[in-house]
Amino acid sequence: MRPQRSGRTWWHWSFRRPKDDELEKEIAAHIALETEAFREAGLSSQDARHAAHRIFGNATLAKEDTRAVWTHIWLERLRSDVRFAARLLRRHPAFSAVTLTVLALGIGATTAMFSIVNSVLLRPLPFREPERLVMLENKWLPRFPRFEASPLDFLSWTEECHSYSDIAAFRPLVFNLSEGDLPERIAGVRVSANLPELLGVSPILGRSFRGDEDAPGRNQVILLGHGLWQRRFGADPSVIGRVVRMNGLAFTVVGVLPFTFRFPHEAEIWMPMGFTPEDLQSRDNHVLWAVGRLKPDVTPQQALAEMDLLMTRLHPFSWRGRVVSFEDHYVGEVRLALGVLFAAAGCLLLIACVNVANLLLARGAVREREMSVRTSLGATRGRIVQQLLTETALLSLLGGGLGLGLALGAIKLVRTWPLPGIHRLEETSLDPLALVLAMAVSIGTGVLCGLSPALRLSRPNLHDALKAGSRAAGTRERTRIGNSLVIAEVALSVVLLVGAGLLLRSLWRLLDVPLGFNPQNVLAVNISLPRAVYREPLQQLQFAEGLLDRLKNVPGIEAVGISTSIPLTSVADAGIMFDGPPRMGTTANYFRVTPAYLRVMQIQLIRGRLITEQDKATSPPVVLINETMARRFFPNEDPIGKRLDIAGPTYMREIVGIVGDIKQESLRTPTPPQVYEPFAQKPGPTIRVLLRASDNPLRFAETVRQEVRGIDKAQPISDARPMEEIVAGSLTRDRFSVFVLGAFACLALILAAVGLYGVVGYVVTQRTNEIGIRLALGAEPRSIQRLVVVQSLRMVLIGLGLGLVGGIVVTGIMRSLLYEVKPRDPMTFAVVTLLLVVVALAAAFIPARRAARVDPVLALRAE
Repeated sequence: MRPQRSGRTWWHWSFRRPKDDELEKEIAAHIALETEAFREAGLSSQDARHAAHRIFGNATLAKEDTRAVWTHIWLERLRSDVRFAARLLRRHPAFSAVTLTVLALGIGATTAMFSIVNSVLLRPLPFREPERLVMLENKWLPRFPRFEASPLDFLSWTEECHSYSDIAAFRPLVFNLSEGDLPERIAGVRVSANLPELLGVSPILGRSFRGDEDAPGRNQVILLGHGLWQRRFGADPSVIGRVVRMNGLAFTVVGVLPFTFRFPHEAEIWMPMGFTPEDLQSRDNHVLWAVGRLKPDVTPQQALAEMDLLMTRLHPFSWRGRVVSFEDHYVGEVRLALGVLFAAAGCLLLIACVNVANLLLARGAVREREMSVRTSLGATRGRIVQQLLTETALLSLLGGGLGLGLALGAIKLVRTWPLPGIHRLEETSLDPLALVLAMAVSIGTGVLCGLSPALRLSRPNLHDALKAGSRAAGTRERTRIGNSLVIAEVALSVVLLVGAGLLLRSLWRLLDVPLGFNPQNVLAVNISLPRAVYREPLQQLQFAEGLLDRLKNVPGIEAVGISTSIPLTSVADAGIMFDGPPRMGTTANYFRVTPAYLRVMQIQLIRGRLITEQDKATSPPVVLINETMARRFFPNEDPIGKRLDIAGPTYMREIVGIVGDIKQESLRTPTPPQVYEPFAQKPGPTIRVLLRASDNPLRFAETVRQEVRGIDKAQPISDARPMEEIVAGSLTRDRFSVFVLGAFACLALILAAVGLYGVVGYVVTQRTNEIGIRLALGAEPRSIQRLVVVQSLRMVLIGLGLGLVGGIVVTGIMRSLLYEVKPRDPMTFAVVTLLLVVVALAAAFIPARRAARVDPVLALRAE
């Protein structure tokens, strides 16, 4: 826009009313002069005024031409159209409310899901050049597709792999922070000193690690996470140089990392790695993960090929390397699930658009006479299209605003939903990109919904429309378009319903999976003993036995035991070799438990005996195995009395009993071999206390904390949770997917029913005269009702067929999200078909009943 024109536009909008008044007076004065001239010529006053108006022409057109000189005429027209659209919305509140609700649901769902996808999948990771970062891991297929590496393997990678500009290692662990009155268990990580620099992060306070600090005895320095710095140290800048006690040792704080740095996901304390001689004793010591930064000209495939050559030489018959991009490491497991949910939100938006288009078509039928009058008075087709699109755009923008409100609420709900494994979900927000998408979707929805009705109404049949009076005549074209839109709604709804049904069936199967233990009234508590304080196994055993003795006497606690792993939260595996004739070795879930643990968890004894109090450190070593191990390695013999070896330190243990399988890793994975060893024969610093209470077990969490502090005031506990909550938490992601996709499917079904109801109701209205004639000629009301329902079902069945075909095609990609349910599950497809037919019958019943009650006299009188 040129500056002069811009100035005129601003001047016009600022002084519009005076200028319009002046223009009115000028036109009136001109007509008055012409009228006076004709009166002087001998005409009467009335004829003179009519002649003056004929000479002057269309006054309204003259005003528009004059305003076009003052400003941009399209702005004037837009302003007029917006005001007219707003008046229409107020005049038809029911139509406006339904349309805005439909649009808000579609736009809100799409915006919320895009915000989640953008935060988790699309937003760049908060590291320097994240596209060049890769995770370096071990794999031993098929049992371990991804596994930790040993320190010796890591050192070999740093020395012999030339695909990386830098490599660093990290090892998650837990720190017992004794700072202050209340000790706290905090997630931390040991890292190579170069890891912060490799990732491109600098402390906001203090300094990072130095290279010489990455050695035993020199690594007593730490970096604090921003959240921990604020929570435990009051965001005090003088924390730099402060000495704090963790795990019984003194550490010096050298820096505070920024709020955006969270690596690994939950770590709040970082300390240098400092490999000890024990760490470097064997290549079978798989305890750490590694991060590499690829050189600019190297691809992950090239790096993997180089690592495979090296690992084949280091481990000829077992371990291989794995190179995974950071993006796949963070979001690989959830990409498909979020993609499916985002596609479902898009389907819901399409259904909303189709529904609104249907509403606009039905409303347009009533406005045909209005458009015909406008055309007769000189309105061009483009002008009518602009007005109608302005109306739908205003509706869409208002619906988009309401949708943003719904999206904000949904995002707040999702951020509070515990979804482990979905990184950066807590950072989800309506960022500028999401707002731009919401605006674009709103405008696009308005154009998409309003364009077809606008084009139809912009070319009315003037003769038929004006002859029809106040009631617009229905046309086959409008009916065909409405039917097509309903078919599209039904087809999209079927796809969503099938997807939601499959996920729901999968969740039901997961809920029916035998756990192998009874989680009811069981409390699980984590305790990690610092090795600096509890160096000897005897000290660890004394702590465990002392805690058990204290808790046994607490009223309300029926039984209490200790294990090194809690089902569905942590997995400890160990290599297993069998005595006697050569047998294939394996790995197994490995538990060290006290005698009461199996009673607390109510794990079934199949054969033999359980671990008892007599299985002490001085007694012969014994173990229990599960049914899976017995079937797999002793298919035709009794394993009782056989012996096996557990890696590190190696010695033979006698199998004294067989117990039932339990779900340890997840409900989805098959139960692997499992081995139980007496805690007294091999104590450790990792203690998981499990107690069975007579009622609500959570009330004993504080009791456990007090008893632990009664033994060691500096020892914290953490993650005190009921086992029922842990079991439910293992299904959180499945429940989330079912909830979101199910909500979308229900909304789609409701919208499809509304669309069908609207189309059938419109058809009934347009065929009122025909129905009256049928009734007058003797047709039964029941036959009229059946006629309307059958015609409605014809649309539904066509949409159902298309939807079922689409569901068969689309649900194939959901295979990895399902558990013991096939993507083409007949039961799901049958239930969806039945549900949709029932809903369609209900939606068509009311208009059909209204058609059957038409009064023939009133219907024929309209003719």
